[in-house]
Amino acid sequence: MKASGLEHYDISLLYVEDERVTREQVSRILQRIVTELHVAENGQEGLKLYQEKRPDIILTDIMMPVMDGLEMCREIRRLDRESQLIMLTAHSDTEYLLECISLGVNQYVQKPVDFVQLASSIETCSNYVLLKRKIVRQEARIQMLSQAVEQAPAPVIITSLNGSIEYVNAMFSRLTGYDPEEVLGRNPRLLKSELTPPDLYAELWRTITSGNEWKGELANKHKNGSIYWETVKISPLRGSDGAITGFLKVSQDITDRKLYEENLHYLGTHDPLTGLYNRAYFDAELQRLEAGREYPVSVVIADLDGLKDVNDNQGHDAGDRMIKGAAEVLLAAFRASDVVARIGGDEFSVLLPRTDHEAVTAAIQRLRTNERDSRLGFFARYLSIGAATAKEAQELHNTIKNADRLMYADKTRRRTSRKNIPQIPL
Repeated sequence: MKASGLEHYDISLLYVEDERVTREQVSRILQRIVTELHVAENGQEGLKLYQEKRPDIILTDIMMPVMDGLEMCREIRRLDRESQLIMLTAHSDTEYLLECISLGVNQYVQKPVDFVQLASSIETCSNYVLLKRKIVRQEARIQMLSQAVEQAPAPVIITSLNGSIEYVNAMFSRLTGYDPEEVLGRNPRLLKSELTPPDLYAELWRTITSGNEWKGELANKHKNGSIYWETVKISPLRGSDGAITGFLKVSQDITDRKLYEENLHYLGTHDPLTGLYNRAYFDAELQRLEAGREYPVSVVIADLDGLKDVNDNQGHDAGDRMIKGAAEVLLAAFRASDVVARIGGDEFSVLLPRTDHEAVTAAIQRLRTNERDSRLGFFARYLSIGAATAKEAQELHNTIKNADRLMYADKTRRRTSRKNIPQIPL
């Protein structure tokens, strides 16, 4: 639901900030966004509150007395690896960035606080928390059904010792699309998909033929060719003499859970507005490239000029169209293998592995060529761009700084030709 123009989320949040004016100002906003808000003045107090309340999201400053934000988050990570961390910082030093990456910080918000960016970060973390809750509820439901399989409807297959299907129930038909007469006498491998590794089937068969129960997840194929996932329990059936006479399979459809997991992964690595990679994924790729051998690596920093004026004068829907248009321009200019990311409200970054200065210059030229395109040209004109190339790992962070510096130089040059507020096309 909406609360004074802000999205409201049914989550709890711990906010830690030692500066009183900032703490009071931000707390007033947070009270309108989250259901439960806890506020602390330093890391030690914040850690104590976290242990007592176990909030869904932690929003914290870095530099604080008694215990700083990084140390507090390190202790929180020891207690729960899944906690959502948002770091408020006025620092951009490599040391702080690497420390935040090592802690698995989920979002970053620059100080002084940009409330649009803060709301966006809370939205991303809240979506993760809410989807995770759905998965937990789904897993609890699956467990309940498997424990009560004799009373509750569940797909059931009984096979002979050699694996021929002797019985299926109505829930099997509903799940697979096959009527009983279409499968009786056939082997369950007719449901087999290419997504389940052959080694898993081999392990399954070894387990049940040795007299043990097998539990696991299988990706199977519906009669219409679509893929469904199920959690499976296969047990040997024994005769009066104890010899195995066949096998009983009881399963539960977990396709929705798998879709939730895929969605969770997507939200963790992508910007929901543009579909580009997000800051967390960009930082992870940056760390991976530092340890790899994909040099030279080029970096492009792009900034979308005029976004604040568009938001203020034409509304956030127009601002969103401007952001998505800029993302489209960047995707059109770079390769599918390049990491094109939105790292802030109007900030974009691109990592280009195995790309020298000449190649990245050609990519930027393609982007500038789009300025003459009837549709993309409008958005390309409002992108200030800087690019630099690292020949080896130790140059990478200086390369980012150089690209950022060149982007600001480009912004200064282009500002004189863009004096009017852009009118965003529909």
